[in-house]
Amino acid sequence: MTIEPTLTIAVLLPSRCNVNGDAENGAVLARRATARGLSVDLVLVDSVDALPETVHAVVLGSCDDPSLLDTLDELRPFHDALAAWLQRGVPVLAVANGWKLLGRRFELEPGEWIDGLSIIEGDAPLRMARASDDLVVVPTRGLELETPLLVGYENHARDFRPGTGVQTLGVTQHGRGNGDGTEGALVGPFVGTHLHGPVLAKNPELADRLLLQAIQLAGGTIMLDEAPALHRLDEIAANARDAVLASLG
Repeated sequence: MTIEPTLTIAVLLPSRCNVNGDAENGAVLARRATARGLSVDLVLVDSVDALPETVHAVVLGSCDDPSLLDTLDELRPFHDALAAWLQRGVPVLAVANGWKLLGRRFELEPGEWIDGLSIIEGDAPLRMARASDDLVVVPTRGLELETPLLVGYENHARDFRPGTGVQTLGVTQHGRGNGDGTEGALVGPFVGTHLHGPVLAKNPELADRLLLQAIQLAGGTIMLDEAPALHRLDEIAANARDAVLASLG
């Protein structure tokens, strides 16, 4: 009998970066893994000293706008770990402000630009008006998803301008996204998005993409086949997605 390795999922700064429940994306990954009979260690990391020795997937939620600079300071010690994770192929999901802080720079106030961690290439300019609405995205082929739409909601004051080597997550069908008709950022194992919800709860196929990367990184052999325990989770996700799409006509 093959014994599958334990997956370690790290949720960074969950006390600060969870204003829209985005830190719970870690719990979604863990729940979908355990439903398949996998062993999971879900680690809440409030400081770099608390990082586990090995990490197979990373979640960073969104902070609120007034705490941007404080959150940036708390994230700086994670710079080397984040760079190493992406180099190793560790899937990293970052949402809204958490994602913007990992870019090259962001506009704090009109004309005042602050350097980010430069984990990915891209700038986050201020919007004329805050984007707060349902967000529906047609995923890029680079995601290799069968689902025709990614669904969630957005609530952000900054757009995103991808830099060199950054592919977008998809094209917006409803909502603002990056502000230019596209949404999100995709760089190797890194996924950045404005989708709240949490995004992985409403979009299980995206969750399973990240989960498969984590399993492969851990040296596991299990495939993401249909599991009976997932039926209820997928049903809830489908109902939530249908409700959003129905409300938009």
